[in-house]
Amino acid sequence: MLIAAAFIGPGTVTVCTLAGANHGYKLLWVMLISIAATIFLQEIASRIGIVSRQGLTSLLRREMRIPWVRFLLLGLVYSAIVIGNAAYEAGNISGAVLGLNGVTTIPYAGFAIGLIAAALLWSGSHQTIQKALTGLVILMSFSFVVTAILTQPDIKELFSGMLIPSFDSNDLLIVMALIGTTIVPYNLFLHASLANNQWEVSELKAARKDTIRSIVIGGVVSIAIIIAAAGVSSGNIQNAADLAKGLEPLYGSLAKYLIAIGLFAAGITSAVTAPLAAAYVAQG
Repeated sequence: MLIAAAFIGPGTVTVCTLAGANHGYKLLWVMLISIAATIFLQEIASRIGIVSRQGLTSLLRREMRIPWVRFLLLGLVYSAIVIGNAAYEAGNISGAVLGLNGVTTIPYAGFAIGLIAAALLWSGSHQTIQKALTGLVILMSFSFVVTAILTQPDIKELFSGMLIPSFDSNDLLIVMALIGTTIVPYNLFLHASLANNQWEVSELKAARKDTIRSIVIGGVVSIAIIIAAAGVSSGNIQNAADLAKGLEPLYGSLAKYLIAIGLFAAGITSAVTAPLAAAYVAQG
């Protein structure tokens, strides 16, 4: 469930919101392809971690025989994951605050969310983190899926958008964004490290099922956000907070609160998993 938690962050919520608000169900096929590719890549990362009993960074360090290539490669990975995730963390906390503000106003909410994430990580307990994130993933999934159902999507159009690929040159950036927020590179490093701590070589089949379940949950949440955003007729939707406001007059205050809670859960789960991935990379 840590991978499902890492899968959906404020960036994913924002991109899926824009895709649904501006293109309706037209780009749902991109999500299906992205989900399939993510399962493929994450399963490889998981299997490498289980069989080698190492994280991907440790393996890169071991397998690269030429010193300057090893130095360059590890430098790039460190910059992308450790420094990049530090910047990414600001977006995660901001997203969680944005969601929280949709329900209530709490002074210094960003500081409080940062402390909660830090306390979970500082505990060092895999079980504690897993339980906390599992609860938040269930809350997030429930929030976005129920919101999508509330919008009463056109089933025929929905399946058409999923199964018939179509886009023009103006859609290229949003297509790239949907792929880029689904196939998340730091998740590969996180998954390999988590898998080698959790599974034995004899459990590869069980690990594969776990990977598929986790990615499908994240994929369903992303698709639900696109469907919910497609139900808003206003063209002024820029983020999930706008989506919450846009849904309220159409589907009542329940939709607004569900989106806000979902965004909060997306932000705080990624606020835990991003530094966790960075820590595994730095350790390797």
